[in-house]
Amino acid sequence: MAGIFKGGRRRRRSTVRAFPLLLALLAAPWQAWAEPQPLTPVAAAEPQNFQGRGVYYFEGPVRSPVGDIGARSPFATNRLALDDEFSEVRVDRAGQRIVFRNAHRYGMNKLVGCLLLMGRGTTDSGREVPVAVHLKIHKTANSFTARLHPHPTVRDEVVSAVFAPYEVVLKNGKSEETALTLEGMVEAVRDPALSARLANIFVQVTDHLEGANLTPERPGSPLVDLSIGFGTEKLNMKLARVRLVSGDAENAALIRRGSLATMLEQGEWEFRIDSLSPYVPKWQFDRDFFLFGIEGLPATEKIASRGLLRGETLTVGFRDGRGYIGVNEVRSEISDPAAVARAYLEFHFVGGVVAQQVADLTQRLR
Repeated sequence: MAGIFKGGRRRRRSTVRAFPLLLALLAAPWQAWAEPQPLTPVAAAEPQNFQGRGVYYFEGPVRSPVGDIGARSPFATNRLALDDEFSEVRVDRAGQRIVFRNAHRYGMNKLVGCLLLMGRGTTDSGREVPVAVHLKIHKTANSFTARLHPHPTVRDEVVSAVFAPYEVVLKNGKSEETALTLEGMVEAVRDPALSARLANIFVQVTDHLEGANLTPERPGSPLVDLSIGFGTEKLNMKLARVRLVSGDAENAALIRRGSLATMLEQGEWEFRIDSLSPYVPKWQFDRDFFLFGIEGLPATEKIASRGLLRGETLTVGFRDGRGYIGVNEVRSEISDPAAVARAYLEFHFVGGVVAQQVADLTQRLR
């Protein structure tokens, strides 16, 4: 979602995109993007077909900065999510074409799937950063509506971007339409404010630690501290406050070493989400639980049924390589925390923003 990213001490305006549910595990350094990276040619392959409710990944020319984490290929940086059994998607990498078929009739504005493609952007200062575009596909009766918005990871203006030149086509059994082209991806990243207006999504992000002195040697010290609100910069409803907290004094040394694998294996971290509104509705959580593979855990049953209430805290964290999620004092173990962490950092806006902030911690701690 788009909005204004604001510093807690020195206000600095820029358009960014955020998702209301801030469900994270561990922020990871993205220094791999510091040097220009040419797109890696993708070998010709047979078209892939995906069908049925689930989250799927397919390869592209961009290598993930956190591709060494988990079992997924480091080049599997494109994500497809299908929300029910009625959709079938064919990805033709050689032909650079993605066809989304769904002939089922629905009620009003049913979300049937989404596609997220990772690319590489260049900021106005010449910095290379990861960027992505997110295409959400809805249906009313048998008609499609597709909305596109960007996933920037920095507040700086992105002046150019490189993506795999896919064309995305939607077919409903009677007609077809083109929902996305390479030109549309680049324009979404270069003009996120326009994309936000077209998608009708606005979120305000405030950084409470900009310019502050960090103390990672002190357990419980925040490394990231953001407030999220809906609306305009001057008039918005505060929804949640999110903090990445260091749980161990030895984390400071891990941060300075900059090794994600070591941080996952030895570090102790928590991401805390505090509700600031009367409640954060359940639908804000449902899709993220689905996308990151953590549906149906006992610790999140209440959130799944009635949302997160004011004063409640959703916590997701790592401790010596093991992951957990909890609400207040109730916790559930996450079976594959490394895979969840990588997916979050690659494909969730807030994960990307947090990752970029942590990547800057080495410099700030000096």
